[in-house]
Amino acid sequence: MTAVDLDGRTAVVTGAGRGIGRSVALGLAGEGMDLVLAARSEGEISTVAGEIREAGSEALAVPTDVTETADVSALFERARERFGRVDLLVNNAGTSAQGKLWELSEEAWERVVDVNLNGAFRCSREALAGGMLDRGEGTIVNMGSLTGKVGFAGTSAYGASKHGIQGLTNSLAKELKDTDIRVSTVCPGQVATGMTDDIVEVDRLGTEDVTDIVVFLATRPPSVYVPEVVAVPPDSIPVISH
Repeated sequence: MTAVDLDGRTAVVTGAGRGIGRSVALGLAGEGMDLVLAARSEGEISTVAGEIREAGSEALAVPTDVTETADVSALFERARERFGRVDLLVNNAGTSAQGKLWELSEEAWERVVDVNLNGAFRCSREALAGGMLDRGEGTIVNMGSLTGKVGFAGTSAYGASKHGIQGLTNSLAKELKDTDIRVSTVCPGQVATGMTDDIVEVDRLGTEDVTDIVVFLATRPPSVYVPEVVAVPPDSIPVISH
């Protein structure tokens, strides 16, 4: 089966200013895609946008808080105004709160769920209603986590939000089964990012490993449905779940 050519297509990547989001944005730009970069920090996404332009692709930096519906609507409106359509959405914006369940405040719990899970809901809804459904094609990649599959002490809010991401993916994929819109989850193990710099871990994925998986999913033909890809060290070999 022929892979999808990404050249000239447009991707929206949330949490694009650093770590996985930055790496994914640069990787997609390397495939010829134009990028719409979303994050709360305007300085970070503006820097990434500059890197993408230097590499020969177009990029638009849009400061966005995915917990705000108005921000998300404005993000996709600007994307459509600039590039006409959105072909790929990567729901990567995320945050965490460390501590055992009984130590967490309601505010901390709600913040993690609102960013990680509700943010993916808001962005997916806007991408679909704003063009993908009318065209009957597109790709949504949700960033899950191994934590959402097996659970680790001190990460209950994060794990619950990422487990919810998989439920969102599974249900949305079934709702879209009669279209050429594909929805997948990437579940990385420990990834070397700024969020994990203080964790001593011998074997960690690099952000480029996750980027390769996102590119793989984005280039699958519509007839190929990959619901979930789990990537864990040390060999960084993705396991495709069916």
